[in-house]
Amino acid sequence: MSVKDEINKLKKEIERHNFLYHSENNPEISDAEYDALYQRLKSLESDQVVSEDSPTKTVGAKPSKGFEKHTHLKPMLSLSNVFNDEEFNKFEERILKRIQVDKVIYAVEPKFDGIGISLTYEEGILTKAVTRGDGEIGEVVTENIKTISKIPHKITFNAPKIIELRGEIFFNLDDFDSINQSLQKSGGKAFINPRNAAAGTLRNLDIDIVRQRPLNIFLYALGGCSDDFNITSHQDFIAFLEKNNLPNNELVTFGDATSASNAVKKILDSRDKLNYEIDGAVVKVNDINLQEKLGFVSKAPRWAVAWKFPASEKFSKVNDILFSVGRTGIVTPYATIEPVLISGANISNVTLHNLDELKRLDIKVNDTVLVKRAGDVIPQITKVNFDARDGSENPVKVPEFCPSCGNKLKEEGPFLRCDAGMKCPAQLFGYFEHFVSRKAMNIDGLGYKINTHLINLGYVKKVADLFKLKQHESELKNLEGFGEKSIDNLFASIDDARKPKLETFINALGIPEVGETTASSLARHFKEFEKLRSATFEDLMQLDSIGNVVAKNIIEFFINDPVGIDELLDQIEIENFVASADSHLDGIRIVITGSFSEFSRDELKDIIKSKGGVPSSSVSSNTNYLLYGEKAGSKYKKALELGVELVDETKIKDFLKI
Repeated sequence: MSVKDEINKLKKEIERHNFLYHSENNPEISDAEYDALYQRLKSLESDQVVSEDSPTKTVGAKPSKGFEKHTHLKPMLSLSNVFNDEEFNKFEERILKRIQVDKVIYAVEPKFDGIGISLTYEEGILTKAVTRGDGEIGEVVTENIKTISKIPHKITFNAPKIIELRGEIFFNLDDFDSINQSLQKSGGKAFINPRNAAAGTLRNLDIDIVRQRPLNIFLYALGGCSDDFNITSHQDFIAFLEKNNLPNNELVTFGDATSASNAVKKILDSRDKLNYEIDGAVVKVNDINLQEKLGFVSKAPRWAVAWKFPASEKFSKVNDILFSVGRTGIVTPYATIEPVLISGANISNVTLHNLDELKRLDIKVNDTVLVKRAGDVIPQITKVNFDARDGSENPVKVPEFCPSCGNKLKEEGPFLRCDAGMKCPAQLFGYFEHFVSRKAMNIDGLGYKINTHLINLGYVKKVADLFKLKQHESELKNLEGFGEKSIDNLFASIDDARKPKLETFINALGIPEVGETTASSLARHFKEFEKLRSATFEDLMQLDSIGNVVAKNIIEFFINDPVGIDELLDQIEIENFVASADSHLDGIRIVITGSFSEFSRDELKDIIKSKGGVPSSSVSSNTNYLLYGEKAGSKYKKALELGVELVDETKIKDFLKI
């Protein structure tokens, strides 16, 4: 890929993440991942003519629809980043060189992980509250902001004709927990993290809901103001806030570069003790006159920088180490820990992957462990604090027998496996859950609770029993939570599933390492189920997409027949694979991501299959195209990294020839 092409792809990717973060308040990647993309773009642009629409020259994203729009008196800018002392020292060197002074005094304060807000006071009266938006134009949320008791509706000390005050809206962590508990009790969906909760509340059109949730705020910067507001430093500004009872943060400090560096480290050390989320510190020149002399570069001031912190990690106590059984019989160890809030998520269970990981960590029950969210998503234990051991720790008891069915376990390399198949309740449940899922047989009306009932009552002992549920109709209608209408709908959905397409059925079988993509390839190659069922190892290896392991899994699956295929075939009629006359996508591997205005993703998959293409669920080096719509996620990012051809919604019809 040429430098120009990579720049263009990175620009689109960063712009999309800017929109998700600033306008939708729904980021899909961590700050660290975003910073990596941004720094890569900046590096590539260093030897190029930088276009005016580059994310390195713009701020945020356009505001979304729903609220009145308002233009800020002064743009709400972003900040350049530093990550360590060396980078901060270079930042100071540039300042000293530009303004030719021996020493600079800095203000240091936490960088809050919330929603940017601008408050406008006119003649001392709060008249408008506006979100950050794209930095130039935001959304008016004045009434919602007025529900925050800490914000005075009137200021009197040194109040100018007009002034914009910049700050961050957030939830205290204990308030966030209370909100989620309340939502879950009422059957609502819990917020992912405090930032999302603050964003959803701030932009809620129901003022009564906003009042019920204790939004919080810190003010930290001056925006635009009239000429009658005279201060000479950020320290004066903080004093102005305090005298007007405007909420500001108690951790702000002032001092030279050495003091600033030490202050950042103190804030980092206090991170886990704070009742709100932060992701770094902000260091800014204290003297306003010097700020004006230093000025700005494209979208950021030269006189301030964000000192970003590493991914959040916290210590916790291991309460127990247990083992769970998956649908393929693999038994996986996991730790139950004292709940900890990391990057806005409450973590209480952490996978330990396999026996090798247990040995590597040398972990015991009652150990103190360091927990980190990998990529701010997947929780993992990074190390055991051996110094904290006091003799109360107990070694892990690796089970000899399956915790679900009592069958003797087998060691297969680093894994434990139960080979009881559908006789194991955990495997039956996992398998049944997969079989009826949307991407498999797509049977509506079945969820965790109902599946549990069906298995515990003995109505489903193997998947073929699903198609015989009619004989238990009267019993089901008498069970709590089962209404007559819901049962009728369930039976209708089961009947609809009796004629699955070949690729659908292959995927539903749950053969280890055979997902949608491989199922589609197998269907296209063999055309009929019995031809696949009787295929030899050599037959399977003729497919480019099938390796030794997958071929072996398929052969063993049909030999062992853990699901009772013949009995299942008595209940269904599989549609053979028929390629469309228009097969211009034959063998082309295509991934779909995002949302589309004219098609559902399932409709697109069906079209691709009908034209010989292979819809895939994950992006890899073998992916030929990525079709993407709005809110495309991490798959879009990976496609960019791998140089996969991209097709946006405006070009999909031409690409698919429909």
